[in-house]
Amino acid sequence: MAIPRTIHLIWLGPRLPALAWLAVRTLLARSDAERVVLHSQAPELARDGLVANLLQQPNFALDLAPPELDGLPAELQHRLAGLLAQLAKPAAKADLLRLEILWQNGGLYVDADVVALQSFAPLWPLDGVAGLEHVCLPAAVVNSRSPLTWARAGALMGLREVIRRSPRAAAHFRAVDPLFDQACNNAVLGFAPRSPVLLRLLERIAALPPDRAQRLYELGPRLLEAETHNQSIAGLTLLPPSVFFPLAPEICGALLRPRPAGQPVQPEPQSLLVHLYDSVLARQLGHAVDAPWLLGPGRHSWLAELLEPWLPELATLAEVG
Repeated sequence: MAIPRTIHLIWLGPRLPALAWLAVRTLLARSDAERVVLHSQAPELARDGLVANLLQQPNFALDLAPPELDGLPAELQHRLAGLLAQLAKPAAKADLLRLEILWQNGGLYVDADVVALQSFAPLWPLDGVAGLEHVCLPAAVVNSRSPLTWARAGALMGLREVIRRSPRAAAHFRAVDPLFDQACNNAVLGFAPRSPVLLRLLERIAALPPDRAQRLYELGPRLLEAETHNQSIAGLTLLPPSVFFPLAPEICGALLRPRPAGQPVQPEPQSLLVHLYDSVLARQLGHAVDAPWLLGPGRHSWLAELLEPWLPELATLAEVG
């Protein structure tokens, strides 16, 4: 079965950040999806000014209903419901919710910090899809007791930090990215409804000890790594970093600076979207990437260039808000 041409996002807070609003606008304009649905458990989000604007856009919907898990064994539904109630961190809740939403509806889930660059037409015929990113600490390294393995990871982290500070960080990292490991990231995840792979992922989650389920990345990248060993499997195609993650963690900070002369606007020709790693950008910037920054100090940044068509409208909404 093919992936339905619906894009799902999750936002659990009461207000939608400007960067998430911009993400949705790029998805509506560039992705070739038939619908974009924002899922939330916060009823007050419907009164947010940016969400009200999105509700005026064709093919956008806000869904405040919890996902239904029809078709799953009753015991599995019970375990998943109990775990969701216990999860303390919003990121962990979102990791589980995206799998449940995809089980119910199928479609393509994306994090709320993406910028769509071009049509997602290559994705829709697939049974399932996720992406690989360049990392220093995949599960195999985290679980290793080898001093040599950790020394290599430390050296790569040092190299990445040096490159991050370079004016041409994106181009310089591309020259050395074969040195880095590739591992799953669940920021982009697509399936046909009731995919067997989704069932196995949900069963893996239900079998986790409660304390382990609370750990960072355990219900997201680590879960996909355990299922796939970072290789495509039946029902789930893993695409190379250039498709969803053309700017690796830390290297994405290049977007906060003006685009270097000669650097294409689109990170790589095959990039369908760019995941922004908003927490990394916020750390490097010193605060969230918000409307005042995008419309002020960041107006000439590479990121603002990617979002240029919607910045005038964002300025008007910011004034009204």
